[in-house]
Amino acid sequence: MSDLITEDMIIRDVRDRHPGVTAVFQAHGLPCAGCQVGASETVAQGARTHKLDVAPILADLNRFARDGTVPTPKSRPAMTQAPRRDAGKVEGIKHIIAIVSGKGGVGKSLVTALLAVTLKRQGYSVGILDGDITGPSIPLMFNIPTRSLVQADDRPKPEPPRSKGGIAIMSMNVLLPNAEDAVVWRGPMISNAIKQFYTDMDWGTLDYLLIDLPPGTSDAPMTVMQQLPTDGAVIVSSPQGLATMVVSKAIQMVQKFEVPIVGVVENMSYVTLPDGTPFELFGPSQGQRLVGLSGAPLLGRLPIDPSIAAFCDAGRIEDYTSEPYDAMARNFLTRLDQRKEARPSLPIVSSRSAAGATAARAGATPLPPTASTGRTPLPPTAPRAQDRLVGADASGVASTASREATVGTAVGMTKPEKPVRPVRPGRSDKGGALLRLGRFLKQEKA
Repeated sequence: MSDLITEDMIIRDVRDRHPGVTAVFQAHGLPCAGCQVGASETVAQGARTHKLDVAPILADLNRFARDGTVPTPKSRPAMTQAPRRDAGKVEGIKHIIAIVSGKGGVGKSLVTALLAVTLKRQGYSVGILDGDITGPSIPLMFNIPTRSLVQADDRPKPEPPRSKGGIAIMSMNVLLPNAEDAVVWRGPMISNAIKQFYTDMDWGTLDYLLIDLPPGTSDAPMTVMQQLPTDGAVIVSSPQGLATMVVSKAIQMVQKFEVPIVGVVENMSYVTLPDGTPFELFGPSQGQRLVGLSGAPLLGRLPIDPSIAAFCDAGRIEDYTSEPYDAMARNFLTRLDQRKEARPSLPIVSSRSAAGATAARAGATPLPPTASTGRTPLPPTAPRAQDRLVGADASGVASTASREATVGTAVGMTKPEKPVRPVRPGRSDKGGALLRLGRFLKQEKA
């Protein structure tokens, strides 16, 4: 009986000793065998985290160890995948993943950038939509210059600039003349800009579009969760208890919008000392707690690496390589593969969250897929030449005809006098209204 699996055994040790046993954990709704929490968490602790009875888990684990039997997945509360918002889906983009935190300064942009770089190295086509309109940092990491958005003569939409490694990147800073210029916009304008970055760009064919979201649970994250066909979210945090408290709010927001949580990333988890010893600079890991809150695995615990700052400031993030970040990308892809194989669907939310959401939906009148802006639609009139960036009228609201025309002279068009294309019959306006950037760049007061 030396091979008997007991509740005080480390989950990772059980998995390594019995290849394939991960399926048993997953059948019980316990994802820890596939995440880094399992390296330090026992079977009993994992069951406690997910509010499960440890006895049936142990029985099935030992049955698998004897004869390889995998139990039937246990019944769980309704856990459907994210509702598809196909009304606004852009053809050619296969998966949209939002990088969320709710807390500033935890490294969302860094995780977005390095996840994109790692996926690109593995042969996937990747794009980044920088949803942090007022504080973009992605272009600097990839050495994308300002005023770099261009449009080919034979294409109806502009193409996002591409990094040295071929990653398509759309950010507010590629429109500005100076990277330090402040974007002083209110929430509705930010939301409209994000929608237009998604719908009015020629992204081509992408396996993954990663959306780097700003802190908070307000306009920008709500726009991505509610109005874009988001396939999943990656939650980013750091070990501090304060960060975990704020990040828990973002987890609740993602669950309320029924967007699957792919996994959790704990950034700045430790620093490696010169002798190779990991030192938890910001205190013990909060990964286990985040796994319990989100019901999703820990994709990675990322170290503090002083060289990352130098790579980012030099615009050479694509030259950086690190095993923890590679492991994060592998775990990310593994989670998506589980989804394709029709295993317990993402998100693996807690039963209380799922039951509460079901009850709320049963007693509430569903909202329409897109909320009205409250503005009267403008007629598709041809814009003035100086307004052709996004075709805004005097009030700063873009019309459908002008958005269908070009991005305009303020972003460096090669043919500023190109005729405005008429709106094609039946084409709907789903791009949102972005404030005329020419007006913004001149710093005119409303």
